[in-house]
Amino acid sequence: MWSMINLYLTIALSFVMGFSIFLSMPLIFYKKFSLRDLLLFNAIAAGILVFLLMDIYGDVASIFGNDTITNPLLLIFIAAFTVSFLFFIVPKGSRDPEENPKRTSVLAAIGIGLQNLTEGLVFGSASAAGLVTIYALSAIGFTLQNVTEGFPIAAPLMGSKVKMEKMFVSGAFLVGGLPTIIGTLIGLVFFSNTFIVFFDALACAAILYVVLVLFHVNILRSRLDDKREMRHLMWLTYLGILVGFVVAYVVNYTVLA
Repeated sequence: MWSMINLYLTIALSFVMGFSIFLSMPLIFYKKFSLRDLLLFNAIAAGILVFLLMDIYGDVASIFGNDTITNPLLLIFIAAFTVSFLFFIVPKGSRDPEENPKRTSVLAAIGIGLQNLTEGLVFGSASAAGLVTIYALSAIGFTLQNVTEGFPIAAPLMGSKVKMEKMFVSGAFLVGGLPTIIGTLIGLVFFSNTFIVFFDALACAAILYVVLVLFHVNILRSRLDDKREMRHLMWLTYLGILVGFVVAYVVNYTVLA
């Protein structure tokens, strides 16, 4: 009886974790943001992603252990990261982030989704092992983390002149959140460090690319004739990145520490 209750609870919690990412979606359809607002939101999104990059690599580094240089998993990580990052930066059609903000949003969703896939795997395996306390705390932490992770998916689309269809926006957030549920279901019956390292490498490549794009967009938008205002906007960008990083840090470690 307990195993069935545990199974249903695990699946229910995975849905809560996965779909909490949608809480950021309404921001996309608000059209009255000022330039300062958009720069700040972009910067906060970049800061959240910078923290996520560090968090992902911290998880992967713990798998490598002390024998990092000779560990074959490191080669898998480097190869997967390099190939996928090169794929993202090779020009294909219009890659101007101002003209094509949808691409930036989708790449953010892919990177976050891949990371959520591996977190779901860890969550599912902890549940299968009967580590009730650990997986309950993980559920709270992953849910709060997903709430913040929805913001980098929304940020590129906020204030965009490109029309946003609700179907597209919902699909982007689904790409970011659904892998949590998929990973949990897989983790109930299967666990592999190789699996985690490979998909975390792909996640890092996508997230790093999006961070660079968001920062580039802020630089372009800050180029004004008024030099004093331009400096203010650039400082706003740096402040936003710091705020996003701190928020992500607090959300993750107040619960999971």
